[in-house]
Amino acid sequence: MSRCVAVLLGLALLAVGGGAAPRAEESGARHLVLVSLDGLRPEFYLDDAYAAPELRALLRAGSHARAAESVFPSVTYPSHASIVTGVRPARHGVSFNVLFDPAGERGRWYEEAADLHASPLWEWARAAGRRTASVSWPSTVGARIDALLPERDYYARPDPLDRVRAAATPGLFERLGVSPRADMVRNVVEWDAFLAATAAAMIREDRPHLLLLHLVQLDYFQHRGGREGAEIKPALLRVDAHLSALRRALAQAGLAERATLIVTGDHGFRDVKRVLFPNQLLADAGLRACPRAGADWRATAHIAGGAAAVFVSPSGEGAATLRAETALRGAGADRFTIVSRSDLDALGAMPGAAFAIEAAPGFELSGSCSSTARRTESSTLSDRMGMHGYLPSHPDMVTGFVAAGAGVRQGVVLERVRLMDVAPTAARVLGIPAPAVEGRVLEDILR
Repeated sequence: MSRCVAVLLGLALLAVGGGAAPRAEESGARHLVLVSLDGLRPEFYLDDAYAAPELRALLRAGSHARAAESVFPSVTYPSHASIVTGVRPARHGVSFNVLFDPAGERGRWYEEAADLHASPLWEWARAAGRRTASVSWPSTVGARIDALLPERDYYARPDPLDRVRAAATPGLFERLGVSPRADMVRNVVEWDAFLAATAAAMIREDRPHLLLLHLVQLDYFQHRGGREGAEIKPALLRVDAHLSALRRALAQAGLAERATLIVTGDHGFRDVKRVLFPNQLLADAGLRACPRAGADWRATAHIAGGAAAVFVSPSGEGAATLRAETALRGAGADRFTIVSRSDLDALGAMPGAAFAIEAAPGFELSGSCSSTARRTESSTLSDRMGMHGYLPSHPDMVTGFVAAGAGVRQGVVLERVRLMDVAPTAARVLGIPAPAVEGRVLEDILR
């Protein structure tokens, strides 16, 4: 986030781009920087109560949306996969943040590029002969990206620095002149600063045609303190400053006049005060064991923040589905909403689940069992917190979208876009072919 409102038109310098012959720098091929601010809410750039000078400069120089619709569940990894593939989770294969494990263990994150079942934007760019770069974008481990620092759960590992170096393009940090430290991996503010510095160095040194960057501290502090937590505005200023640094890097690389900057988010946030334990209810109904589901489980809930997929063992199919829905509907009538399989199909969400549940306002879900709340299936949080994962139709689940630079009109305001519209729009900006996708090109904002 950032400081004083320096330059407005300095971004509008992102003006004319030329044709797009592969790897021909002289041809005027465009350059696109796609930044995801995890947990970006539209009011961060629409409401003057939030200081974000760089975001507002982008807004004035280009076009923006009042709301960007997420996917279901509205959590980080499915959302980011939709941003870069242009399709919903049922097609791109990243259905949750972590894989479902019927044994009840926490599955691994969908961090591998191989987890994507749909072709992502960087593959489209690669096929068109464009140089690519990515910093901490979800589901990029092992991706065919020229300069890569993928997102992983480094913070949870005893050897984080070794894992950072092993996952990145060999020699990347030495070549760029940036140095990761083990301590910054567990400090979200320092980690974001390092990621932004790495992305800026990539722009200056590699001049990629496509660069992806994911910054996380807005999400982190909203989880900790809710929508209006004390750390939100300082975090917004810091990520706003990182956007300014990226713009300066574009100018230093001589790319400003043919570069486009798109800033988007992945989901909104909702304040929560209570936690629900749907797996305890399923255990009480005799459909699984606790704390682990057990080998003979018949139904279990896979949690995604404010929502959960309910999976049913094939051995128990129809009867178990009915019992699971009855147990959850009966005990949590004012706390859960049932999302039917047909509704999930319409949302392009949660393939393989029998149905889903969504927590009511003020509640989030836990995958663990609760011995202290067996009958009430909830407990109270000590502090206000924030959560997402709820249906994307809720106003508080929308995220943001701002675009400025080469090929982008000035002053266009869209009421609502979808995350899956970003990839086809980015492809149009870059002048590269895109496969058939579910999203649409945002023609109104393009010159």
